[in-house]
Amino acid sequence: MKARTDSPDWVQGLRTHLRDNLSPHWQVIERKGRRACLGIRLEDGTRIYRNLPAYWERAQEPRIRKLADEIFDLHMVKKVPLDEAIERVKKTNSDAPRASRRANPKLLITAWESYGNYKVNVSGDVSVKTWQIEYGKTFRRLKEIEASNANDLLIEIGKQNEPGSRSRQIKVQNIAAFLRWATSRASGHFLPADNWTPPPKNALGDYVGRKSAKKQQETSSPTVVIEDEDLLGLINSLPIDLDKDEKKHRLRDRAMKWDLALKLAIVYGLRPIEVSYDYLEIKKNGKEHLFCTHCKKAGGGITKPRRLWPLHPEWEEEWNLIQRIKRKDPLPRMRTSAGDAFKSYLRFNPVWKRLKAESGVVPYSFRHSYSKRGHQVYKLSDTEMAVFMGHTVQVHNAAYAQWSSESMLEDSMKRGIRYRDVTSS
Repeated sequence: MKARTDSPDWVQGLRTHLRDNLSPHWQVIERKGRRACLGIRLEDGTRIYRNLPAYWERAQEPRIRKLADEIFDLHMVKKVPLDEAIERVKKTNSDAPRASRRANPKLLITAWESYGNYKVNVSGDVSVKTWQIEYGKTFRRLKEIEASNANDLLIEIGKQNEPGSRSRQIKVQNIAAFLRWATSRASGHFLPADNWTPPPKNALGDYVGRKSAKKQQETSSPTVVIEDEDLLGLINSLPIDLDKDEKKHRLRDRAMKWDLALKLAIVYGLRPIEVSYDYLEIKKNGKEHLFCTHCKKAGGGITKPRRLWPLHPEWEEEWNLIQRIKRKDPLPRMRTSAGDAFKSYLRFNPVWKRLKAESGVVPYSFRHSYSKRGHQVYKLSDTEMAVFMGHTVQVHNAAYAQWSSESMLEDSMKRGIRYRDVTSS
């Protein structure tokens, strides 16, 4: 039987062995209950199938191969009737147990690596860069864990992060998705389903945990924006005019990095994590534009890479942002989470301290300000702003509905009518 290229590697190897060493008319398949089954095409063209005392699992591939070899030797070489040959083999090979309840740690790592190959090269759900960056933290934690089942693994994976935190949620979701694949037919049942099938997507709450009252208060801040004059004041307050020969030249160098980071966040409405050369690149389509390749998992889906649209365009030109990215001017190294890095740098800035005291600004306020600017200054619709910001209209409306107004809807309708009249004339 020709090995199917969409089958797991161990299945392809097993079927190649039967075809090349036994007979092209012999095959093995999966049957109900994930049992291994021997299939034989007879001379008259009909097929017969007989269950083998083995499960259809990667760990039992050597056993399935041995059973097929023994049956072939008895039936084809020694001329024992097929059913009798199968019965003899079954008697000398008792029904195989399922794979050990405790997974070999190396097997988990191998399964994760195969999962990465599937996500990047087969399904195309993520890019190589996204796999390395977004899933890298989960993988580093996975290598440290000893677990015997899905429940233990999901409990352990998030222990280093605070209950209810975004970091813990991401790791739990990543591992749950990995286990669904590793116990599925798509992976060839890399891991035994009875021990490693995770709970449904809507039942991961206990593993993510709930935020403490203090953390809830810290992270449930309102959608606070920064007005344009305060944004300019913040940029102008950075210590970038220090003499390089002074002892404080390191402060100047650091300020130059954050000057670029803040301007990118302000002009393009970037998420803090997106202010990185891991996600920013220049593409040329008539003229050069800045693109963001970050793909965020949210609401059961994954956002797509997007072109970045400047609001205000004159700031993009005045601050020379395309050229600065093109020549790879330094950006801050964010050793912690990107949002924490923004907060850490800005916490002593006098303008930021004032805004923090007055309205409770947060690093996402640069993104919030971009949305408000798009709605109130440029009169852009919810759908347009959602595309510019790289999320769904539903997500946009949930966060920014307060800036949509009746007058904005009227403006959108007027634009639509003008377009109709021009194109139909």
